[in-house]
Amino acid sequence: MTQPVLLFKTEKGRMMRGRWRIILMLIMVTSVLITPMPVKAAAGQQQVADIQQVLRENKVNGIVLIDGHVHNPRVISNQTSDDPRLVVKADRLFPIASFQKLMTGIAIERLVEQGKLSLATPLSRYWPSIPHGHQISIQRLMMHTSGLTNQEPPLNRPLGGEKEQEHYLLRHYRSSGHFTWNYADIDFSILAMIIRTASRRSYRGFLNQQILRPAGMQVKSYQQVRPGQVTRSGDDWGQLQTAMSKELGAGDVFCTPQDYWRFYHRAFLEQPHLLRRFIAKHGPAGKETYFGGTYIEPPYLHANGYLSGYSCTLYCNYRTKQTIMLFANNLSYSQLRSLSGQLYHAYFGDYREEQSQINY
Repeated sequence: MTQPVLLFKTEKGRMMRGRWRIILMLIMVTSVLITPMPVKAAAGQQQVADIQQVLRENKVNGIVLIDGHVHNPRVISNQTSDDPRLVVKADRLFPIASFQKLMTGIAIERLVEQGKLSLATPLSRYWPSIPHGHQISIQRLMMHTSGLTNQEPPLNRPLGGEKEQEHYLLRHYRSSGHFTWNYADIDFSILAMIIRTASRRSYRGFLNQQILRPAGMQVKSYQQVRPGQVTRSGDDWGQLQTAMSKELGAGDVFCTPQDYWRFYHRAFLEQPHLLRRFIAKHGPAGKETYFGGTYIEPPYLHANGYLSGYSCTLYCNYRTKQTIMLFANNLSYSQLRSLSGQLYHAYFGDYREEQSQINY
């Protein structure tokens, strides 16, 4: 029987064998180092078709943003009106309603980083006259467990800026002393007022400098925008401005859908330390928790906005960064609730029943 040929019998051969082992190990290590990290897959044709079907069946006048490069999402449009004033576009100003709350929440976290306040700071530090203020922490405001509710009388004109907004809100609220979960815009209006006090700047000035400009985007207040710049809905322009003026920090700005996408990714999803602080607030498995402007149920984040006929909703898997956002101007509140779950199902593939506790 023929013996196998041994290639490395001599000392020289053993040295060559050792060198070959080193070369092979280097090749293996190098291949590991240069192998690209897995990235989220773009939405497939079936996902896009399912989203389009949801928009058509619900007669949505609006757009959905998904996938794409972080700065260039894919836009799926479904317009039911021929009126150019009603067309929703990715680069056209839109009243983002409660989507703004996340901006306020992130601004609060920035002040925590800067050592100007903590989540345990009581409301009484700023306004000692608010009942139960010594028990209402900034964290309770961020989680809608402050016991505060809005008690706003009708307005016949828009409020005249942040100082008048603050004066109005501090006159029209109720503090119950019951610290259970209750969605109330006043929580984030108070947070915006705290930002004004702690930063010694206007709320929007701090927001623009610290959060929005670094993300490459901007917002405009209800005082800075003319009707022709904004996607319209069926409501009167004056009524929209007046409604927005009561929502300091909670729905008083305009933003383009594309800019909001940039903000969401650059100022939130791409900030691992910040994202971890938000995720750390999640509750028991299978139950959504609210903190800082977003609902949290790992691995998903969820937010909504609804104001005067304008509606928006988003879902995001913060592990894969897969995100879907809707901006529409012809839905009722109940239609938005139903549509939110349908879009989740179309994009992520598993049906999600909207929890009865969720408000917009």
